[in-house]
Amino acid sequence: MTKPKFTDEQLMMFADGELNNRELSMDIISALIDGDKELQARLDVFVKTRSALLNSLLTKEKDI
Repeated sequence: MTKPKFTDEQLMMFADGELNNRELSMDIISALIDGDKELQARLDVFVKTRSALLNSLLTKEKDI
């Protein structure tokens, strides 16, 4: 198994809009446009986790 080009931490930051590295962000976007299915699957985990966390927090705020 080869080492992924992007770390989980980088992908998590990218999904959260907190990756402050334009070149790296463009590399991720380029790989996604080129159809990197493995990268898309890894990124999807962070996007879905972020969405679930935000929904959970918003629901809790409504209950307060």
